[in-house]
Amino acid sequence: MTNRDPALSATQPLSGCVPVLCTPFHDDGTCDLTSLQREVDWLIGEGANGLACLAVTGEGYTLTESEREAVITTVVDTVNRRRPVIVSIDSQSDIMAAERARRARTLGADAVMATPPFFIKPDLAGIIGYYAAIGETGLPVILQDIPQVTGLTTGPDVWNAVAEAVPALVALKLEAMPQGPAITAAREIVNGRLRVFSGWGGLGVLDALDRGADGTMPAPNFTRLFADIHHLWETGSREEAAVRFSATLPFLLWSMQSIGHSVTAAKEELVRIGIIATATRRAPAVALDEVARFQLQHYIVARHG
Repeated sequence: MTNRDPALSATQPLSGCVPVLCTPFHDDGTCDLTSLQREVDWLIGEGANGLACLAVTGEGYTLTESEREAVITTVVDTVNRRRPVIVSIDSQSDIMAAERARRARTLGADAVMATPPFFIKPDLAGIIGYYAAIGETGLPVILQDIPQVTGLTTGPDVWNAVAEAVPALVALKLEAMPQGPAITAAREIVNGRLRVFSGWGGLGVLDALDRGADGTMPAPNFTRLFADIHHLWETGSREEAAVRFSATLPFLLWSMQSIGHSVTAAKEELVRIGIIATATRRAPAVALDEVARFQLQHYIVARHG
């Protein structure tokens, strides 16, 4: 399997801040592709090293197949090879995941990311078969471990087994908390064969970097924060990175109370700074109560005035 983009190759692998795009909607709930274009350009300007779409915080689970293809096409065309594009293809079957991976490749994606299927939780052979089917489509594959959402924890032995059986696997996105021990175990057991990214909003980024994580995949509204943290860390300014992180930590903690909080916070902030037109979410979505909305607006105003 040949990687299609040098940023995902063994000699120049993906690293740093790779935000997960929000999928903007019009007030009527239809996809707002014009806002999506603005979001892509803005994120590249904010320092993103790559862009991921249709993941959990991108509400990909709410989109039809034709809408998914429209989002992928818009992102790929707008990026225009400036950064690698990663497409989430989460599914509950090998066949559907492989089909989504094939379509993502046809539409110009550089890699795909997938959680293990979790409706009927597979054994190790089932997990290997699932990622093998995805890898056979010819794109690099990222395994996303997010037991807070799936109820399925994989772990180092599983990651190692998948890495040995599926040459297309290039990276792990680890979201279980605490992330630190998982990142250390992953780095040891995969022995440099895979890149390791921290997830869950980047709450554990400093611990992750101490343990050798290669990057972070945060919500889009925190792209500049994590791009700066990675740059400071790489240039030896670790204390400054910690100060930068601490300044935004209260809002980050508030946002990551749940996936719903994270998506709503990101969309409301992107509306506030003129990147997307509305903060509309597609149902079912949990609405914020009056107190939570006040808290959210307080954080956004504090960041932007």
